[in-house]
Amino acid sequence: MVRIVLVLVAVFIISVQAEAQFKSTISFSNNDGSSKQQSLELNISELLTEFNAAFAEQRELRWDRVSSTPEARERINSIWKNGRFRCFDTDLTESLLKLPGDAFQVRNIPLVIMTSEGTITEEGVINITPSGTIDDLYFGIEQNKYKDLMRQGTTLQDFRRRQIILDFLENFRTAYNRKDLDMLRSTFSDNALIIVGRVIQEKTDGPNYLSSLGKEKVELVRYNKQQYMSNLQNVFSRNKFIDVSFDDIEIVKHGMREDIYGLNLRQLWRSSTYGDEGYLFLMIDFEDETHPLVHVRAWQPEKDTQLDDIIELGDFDVIK
Repeated sequence: MVRIVLVLVAVFIISVQAEAQFKSTISFSNNDGSSKQQSLELNISELLTEFNAAFAEQRELRWDRVSSTPEARERINSIWKNGRFRCFDTDLTESLLKLPGDAFQVRNIPLVIMTSEGTITEEGVINITPSGTIDDLYFGIEQNKYKDLMRQGTTLQDFRRRQIILDFLENFRTAYNRKDLDMLRSTFSDNALIIVGRVIQEKTDGPNYLSSLGKEKVELVRYNKQQYMSNLQNVFSRNKFIDVSFDDIEIVKHGMREDIYGLNLRQLWRSSTYGDEGYLFLMIDFEDETHPLVHVRAWQPEKDTQLDDIIELGDFDVIK
């Protein structure tokens, strides 16, 4: 009997030590001391700890100790298939942000992702329902850049709209990482215009031995929504790993249409088969803030595009 008790104690100690090894806990810097906020801290800590344990044990995620929506589990599992990740901090202190509709958000979660191409670091964003259930996780804009873009809001309404825009943009970006074709399809309007800059070679005049050098220029190719989605589906099927990140973000409000915004940014695309850097423009309609629609997506290669040629909001006439 004594031996059995000793064995049970040893197993308990080992399990506690293993859990402590993987544990990541979060505290809110603006905690009001309520039981609800303490419950939110515990739930997010359970999620981060599960990431760490599943990463170390090279297994799929288990959700029995995490309060989450079915949609959140599906989206996070999709990211997990693209590359497992863990939180590399054991003790985090972050602000609990309030979102429109009484939902919550926690930003700046440090994540390390293991992909087929190596490791990358991301700042995770966790959305929580008003009742305290984890509703989504996606990869965010670097914290200082996010704050700077928010500070540019001139009115309370503009500040709120910027919050929605950046939330949309981060989710839009992560949809490529998790290869979420359904989400992207619902994001583009049925009449969306897709423009892709393609580098072509123009033969130079001169002796034959110089003809192979050529001269590069960019041709703008137009696609409709159906063509773009078909191409994107092929890209997703060819690549085990995709990572899309945004930088140098500029938000421009349309002068006449208050629901139309233009986003100019720099996109870095990395995948199993291909990589590039380019200028991305999005024209987004926020008439329905719960379901923003992309009317225009234009990408141009950074290397071969002059700054004066970058597509922007002023290049389009908006008729609604």
